[in-house]
Amino acid sequence: MKGPTVAYHSYSMVFSPPSRPTASTLLWIILGIAVSVAFSGLLTSLLRNWLGGSEFSYGIAIPFITAYLLWVRRAQLREQRTAGHSSGLATVLFGCGLHVVGSLSGTLLVSGTALVLTVLGIVLYLRGASYVRIVALPVALLILMVPVPSYAVGQVSWYLQASASTISSAVLRFLSVPVYQDGNLLNLPNYVLEVKQACSGSRSIFALLALAVILGFSIERKWWARILLVAVAPLLAVGANIVRIVGTGLIAKEWGALAASESLHTTWGILVFVIAVMGLLGFQRFLQWAANEYA
Repeated sequence: MKGPTVAYHSYSMVFSPPSRPTASTLLWIILGIAVSVAFSGLLTSLLRNWLGGSEFSYGIAIPFITAYLLWVRRAQLREQRTAGHSSGLATVLFGCGLHVVGSLSGTLLVSGTALVLTVLGIVLYLRGASYVRIVALPVALLILMVPVPSYAVGQVSWYLQASASTISSAVLRFLSVPVYQDGNLLNLPNYVLEVKQACSGSRSIFALLALAVILGFSIERKWWARILLVAVAPLLAVGANIVRIVGTGLIAKEWGALAASESLHTTWGILVFVIAVMGLLGFQRFLQWAANEYA
């Protein structure tokens, strides 16, 4: 009788049912649902932009990156024992008011900022400032999932098109390719190459900037390295697309109409973006090396 009793207790210890969710866990789930409902209009608009606009399709990955960065900080969060602060309630109310302004004006960036403030306000009210210091950076990265206003995109695209056209024509002349620039048109002897928005770098610049911010604030610890990483991102985007334009110009010089191939443009687009990303990652490794070498 004694032996089976011991075996029974051993069995029950190994196969004990999982503990039920705590009240704190249920509270966070309820708050998460409440925030999702309150900001459902923003989330719907963001999803529409991610799926329909190639410039900001990277935004769909930002919530997952934020979730991962919060997950790797879970040990730090468990160690905190501070109480919530009443100022968090004021932050939540301000965030909700800002969301109303953003909804009425149709400005996604304002509503995105309101979402970040609301989430941080909830954390401050329930858990205190020490929690906010840990989660502030990952939560603030959510602003990267919001598309830049269209008027800003237009201004950036125009400037990048003009710059890419001028620099590309200069490079082609340096490579002994006769070219006459007329605005965004590069007139070659047997082909007219138009530098469109897709060739200007505007489609990759926002994705590279988002990647630079994520790398800078999740890996780098020195502010000068973060600033340099963000500053070099647009240069890499423009530089990679200049390579694309020049390459297309060289193909047009030799084979003419082949430069108009849609598959060629698609392949070039993927290739130059990969080049830019590799360049950004390489620069980030160089900054780490420099920081360790001259520390």
